[in-house]
Amino acid sequence: MIPLVPERKRLWPLTIKAYAIGFIILMSLVFGILGWAVQYKLATISTAAKIHNTKSAKEELAYALSHIIDEINQRADNLALQDETHQQLANPAYYGYWRDNRVRGAGVLPAYTQAIEIYTAQGKSLAAHPTHDMPTNINRLNSDSFLTRQGNHYYLYVFHPIPSIDKHPDSPLLGYLGFKLDFAQAVNEEQRFSYIDPGSIHIKIEEQEHLPLSQLTSRLEFKLLPNKESTALASTIEQFQQQALLVLIGLSLLFYLMLTSLLAAPLRRLSSHIDALREGQGGLLAESFTRSLPVAELEKVRHSLNDYQNQLEQMHHSLNEKNDELWTLAHRDPLTGVYNRRGFEEDWKHVRSVSSGHRLEVSLLLFDCDHFKAINDTYGHQAGDQVIQAITHSLQSTLRRGDRLYRLGGDEFATLFLDIDPDLAMQTAERCLEAVSQYDFSSLGIREPVRISAGLAYASASDAETLATLPKQADIAMYHAKRPGKKKVAVYDDSMTNDAGVLFSTSVTNAVFEAITTGESIEMHYQPVVNLANGEVDYYEALVRIRAGHELIMPSSIFPIIEARRLEAEFDFAVIGRIEKDLEQGAIPALTGISLNVSGPGVIDPKIVGKLLELGRFLNRYRLIIEITETALITQFHQASANLNKLRQDGFKIALDDFGSGYSSLGYLANMPVDIIKFDISMVRHLDAGGRQGLIVENLATMIIKAGYQMVAEGIETEKTLQNIVGIGFSRGQGYLFGRPENICRDATKFSIFNKT
Repeated sequence: MIPLVPERKRLWPLTIKAYAIGFIILMSLVFGILGWAVQYKLATISTAAKIHNTKSAKEELAYALSHIIDEINQRADNLALQDETHQQLANPAYYGYWRDNRVRGAGVLPAYTQAIEIYTAQGKSLAAHPTHDMPTNINRLNSDSFLTRQGNHYYLYVFHPIPSIDKHPDSPLLGYLGFKLDFAQAVNEEQRFSYIDPGSIHIKIEEQEHLPLSQLTSRLEFKLLPNKESTALASTIEQFQQQALLVLIGLSLLFYLMLTSLLAAPLRRLSSHIDALREGQGGLLAESFTRSLPVAELEKVRHSLNDYQNQLEQMHHSLNEKNDELWTLAHRDPLTGVYNRRGFEEDWKHVRSVSSGHRLEVSLLLFDCDHFKAINDTYGHQAGDQVIQAITHSLQSTLRRGDRLYRLGGDEFATLFLDIDPDLAMQTAERCLEAVSQYDFSSLGIREPVRISAGLAYASASDAETLATLPKQADIAMYHAKRPGKKKVAVYDDSMTNDAGVLFSTSVTNAVFEAITTGESIEMHYQPVVNLANGEVDYYEALVRIRAGHELIMPSSIFPIIEARRLEAEFDFAVIGRIEKDLEQGAIPALTGISLNVSGPGVIDPKIVGKLLELGRFLNRYRLIIEITETALITQFHQASANLNKLRQDGFKIALDDFGSGYSSLGYLANMPVDIIKFDISMVRHLDAGGRQGLIVENLATMIIKAGYQMVAEGIETEKTLQNIVGIGFSRGQGYLFGRPENICRDATKFSIFNKT
């Protein structure tokens, strides 16, 4: 059987279209992220390039300004050394002509020179009215160059000293040359810019403000020339992204259309057809969906479904045939062919459901084979199966036509009677027991008689509460039927519940288990067995009790639990241990003896036999008698006989207990390894009753005595009974007339039975 594996939690299933849309969205997100990454990288590169270009532009502009100053200073140096310039300082009569024609008109100065003036050493202009806004006076101490704004034009004023003719450093200056330069024109003429747009150069300066050249750089504003390579690259990348986006959109649409047409639509048709097949509305897939599918895998699925449907139709017929067989296997017992426990439970449930509220009598009859485990262990499982089959045949042949027989398990059977008189149900149960008892089990190799016990319970269907407990009541009744000395068919009554309560009592069960485990709570009570010839106590029978607090649990409560749990051998071991302690402590009067009961399973248990042999060390002081029931011998006769003979060889005596209450016959008795026969109390009462039964019992006892067995009569309570057994020839007697079971025997060892007569 394949073990069940818990199903893992799964996501809600989606359609192919949903997956396609999700894939397209995912690809769009990926493309968007890549595009953003490219743009981010381009922006980073552009920012770095702009920073670099701005720095280079400033350097380029500073170089241009320096070049202009150097150029004008060089021209001024040449002009300052000319004689004509010195003559103007000496005699400025022709100064105006010299300035306008000889200097500016002759092209001595750059074209961007707007005006030129000569100033004396004291800083006064040679012209009374200088042209082009040249200053009339300059400060000798501060003749630095400066920039000013006039309207929308920027002008650069440069002042250059005119040295003396001898050029000695200590010679005084003769004067100054002053130049007015068009700054924008000078920049455009003197420098070809690679980073700056010349037309965008702007200087932050107020009207008529004199800006020293040292501060000019900080006041400059300009725009960078566009980087054609970077612009072209960015434009190319942007165009590529746009084209890639269009391609992605086109491919996504194509992918979506192909996915829906090649997969989604065929799978939807396949799914619809499978749904129709599941609901029994469709035939073969080839009959209702013959069009080939565009995908090879789907086409293979179509063919596979066709083949599978063919196989399903073939299997359908086979399953219909197997269903009946499976039902039979599930509800029938394979060994006997009758209904099994499942069949009983289903029928019982059906009976309760259909009969509820109706005035209908329901009877439940349970059967159980007596000592089946011992038979099974003795003769083997194959013989045990044959016994079960024989019992089944006997019961079926006895039950009425239509009555169902159920094998509930092992050797337990049941049958239900509906609307039947309880007396008729009882008669049917007795006929079933009779049929089993008459079956020839010797043909199966079984030498012992096979018997069954039956428990019967009935209730009215209108009494739902009683009806629900009917199986338990029948089980309790069967339990009572199996008890020794009881009729083999028992009808449930309320008084049985109290007795059965012992079997199911937790406190009693716990006390029994504790007694077996520790042995401390076991308490032996001893009842004398008297020699009828001299009135002396010959020995004492050890009778077990269990002490549970202040309560004393009797054998009638102990042994049902022992037998139900199959603890006979374990309990025997604990009891023998308790008797051994009593013998060691001298609780039993010397020169008497003890008889102890050993169960059927205990007789064949090597551990119990070994424990008994250990008691042999007390044989020099006590007589030791092993009491067994006839059941212990007939179930496993050979093994039990071998063990008992070994005990006899060591000095033990063997007593057959409860003779006449079970299966014993003279044929069995002749082969049993026993020394003492204990007549059951029921046999003794037949002697008291007299009549034909009393005569038969008397003759039987006489015959056994003549065969050489010692005879013990149980249940002697009156003088009349005592005189009867003495007259017949019984050698020993036991009963309340001589003494009740007591915890420890401290009385004298002699009972004067003759004085009581």
